[in-house]
Parts: sequence; C-alpha cells; structure tokens
Amino acid sequence: KKEEELRIGLRYLIHEADLSGTLIDLSKLADIFLNGALEAAEIETARHFGITPADLKGFSVFGLGKLGGRELNFGSDLDIVFVYEELETFPSSHNVQNASTWYIFLAQTLYRLATEQTSTGYAYKIDCDLRPEGNQTHLAISLKGYRNYFQTRARVWEQQAMIRLRFVAGNESLGKKFIETAHSFAYKPKLQYGSIIEIARLRERMEKELAKEFHKGRDIKKGFGGLADIEFLIQILQLMHGYQTPQLRQTNTKDALEMLALAGWFDQTEAEQLIGNYLFMRNVECALRIQNLSNSSRLPKSKDDLGVLAKLLGYGGNVDFAEKLLSDYDITTRSIRSVYKKTIDNLLRVSVS
Repeated sequence: KKEEELRIGLRYLIHEADLSGTLIDLSKLADIFLNGALEAAEIETARHFGITPADLKGFSVFGLGKLGGRELNFGSDLDIVFVYEELETFPSSHNVQNASTWYIFLAQTLYRLATEQTSTGYAYKIDCDLRPEGNQTHLAISLKGYRNYFQTRARVWEQQAMIRLRFVAGNESLGKKFIETAHSFAYKPKLQYGSIIEIARLRERMEKELAKEFHKGRDIKKGFGGLADIEFLIQILQLMHGYQTPQLRQTNTKDALEMLALAGWFDQTEAEQLIGNYLFMRNVECALRIQNLSNSSRLPKSKDDLGVLAKLLGYGGNVDFAEKLLSDYDITTRSIRSVYKKTIDNLLRVSVS
C-alpha cells in the first residue's frame, strides 16, 4: 500500500496524473486491498468454524463516503458496511443461525486484518459507524435486517449516506440486491420540507461544532464554504430528483454535479464555477495531505508551511505564495457558500409553495 501511494503521489506531483485520476487510483488501491483482506478473512473464518470458504459466499463489502464515490484521498478513512444474505442453500448441517455467526466473525476478522498495527504500521482506518445503530450493533447485518431498518426507523441523514453506496467486494448478486434496497430507501417521490431543513441544520452543526475555524483555523472539508457545502448541496438535489431521474444517482461528487448541470438544476456558468471550486478545494486537500503525510484537512497557520503548500499546488511568479493561496482560498469559499445558500433558500421556498 505504501509503495503504491508513493507511486500515485509522485505521478500527481509531477503532473503525470490529474486530480480525478489520482483519487480514482487511490480508490482502486483500497478496493484491491479490501478484496484481498476479504479473501484472507474467509480462509481464517472457515478454519475457525471447520467449514469451507465456499460456505461464506453470501457476504458483501460496500463503500460509502469518499470510498463509495471513488474519490478517496491520501490518508482517508474507509467508510464501509458489511452485508450478508440469509441464504437457504447452506449444507443441511448448517442453519441460518450458523450463517449469522459466521458472517459476523468474518466481518470482525476483515476489520482486524485491515486496521491492526504491525511493524510497518497499519493499512487503513475503517469506519463502520454508518451501519444501522452504529457501534451499538454487530459489524455485519443481514439484507433482511437492512430492509426492516430502512422501512421502520432509518433517518434522513442515512438516506443521504446511501446516495454514495458502492459495491466493493464479495458476492456481486447480493451487491445488486442491496444497492436496489438502498436506492428504494434513499430516493423517494418527494423530499419533504422538514428533511431539507434537517440536512441543512446538520451542515450548520458540522461547521460550528466540528470545524471550529475561529479557534483551529480554516477547515477545507467542514468549514465555511468547504467541500461539505458542495457535497450537501448536491446530495439534497439528488434526494429530491433521483427518483424521477435515475441518471442523477451518481456516487461521485463531480459526476453528480455534471449530471445536475445537464438536467438544468444549475445554469452553465454556475455549474462551471462550482466544478472549478470543487477541484480547487480537492487539490488543496490532496497537496496538504502529501505535505503533512497525514489526513489533515486544515490549512497550516504558519506562513512558511503555507508557502510550501502553494508551491506544491503550482503557484509561481513574483508573488507571495502564501498570501496568494489564502486569497484564492477565501474567494473560493465565499463563492461556494454563496451558491449553497442561494440554492438551499430557493429549494425551501419551492417546498413550502
């Protein structure tokens, strides 16, 4: 993994690969890793229970968030859910209860293999909190369990999360069934006024309670005019119109933005501006993580560090690199927030009328 990340990072820095290609490569790397980890976990689980790996084929791994959108960055956590199907094709000596036990153990084993600390560090940090009830329930949940949860007590933010669901590893047939189930839950004929308010308030809380820019500095992801503004805006529009227009059901943020522009939800100038702003912010985040060798999304406060970051981003000429980067950043975030606020206000007015 480290060797591949070095190769991907060097290609990005010498402009042999653009931002989109870099994020896709990082996402493919995670996919390959998870497929390998699943295969190893199946072997270990089969040995533990005295069964064969073939008995464990009703299991799938799905990516959400950046992994689901194939836009993983350096140092990104992997948002994952594990799903299994209560099949009726197990050998007669095995029952459904056995299968549930196996799959929960399989998920735990895969999680451990991916995250455990070794002499060379760990591969990925995996976040499974987007599953029903978060860390209050088992790591793996059955397809039937998901269907019941979606129908009875799932919340709006979980609809939003399922927009970016993508099959990564395991049983492809189960993968298709779960994606159909998730889309039926996420994409409704109408998104209620209260749901738009709830999502907008979640975005506000994220900025106030997590970004805390006044004390901690500019936050590329969660702060004022940050990436979350663009992502939340796009996801609200997808939830509103994805039922009638399946082409809008894109997991990738940039792809979804381009489809929304084609569908007429942004005019051409606004769409180009949003795409340009999105790419600027993701490039800043990408270069920052290479600079810090961490998953930080905060701009450095030191002028020297800002200057190094600006050089990584290609700033040149007879200018103060740090000041120019800050100026461009502030212009970009104000532009993003302006479009976000205008669009949300318009959507709320339309929903009321």
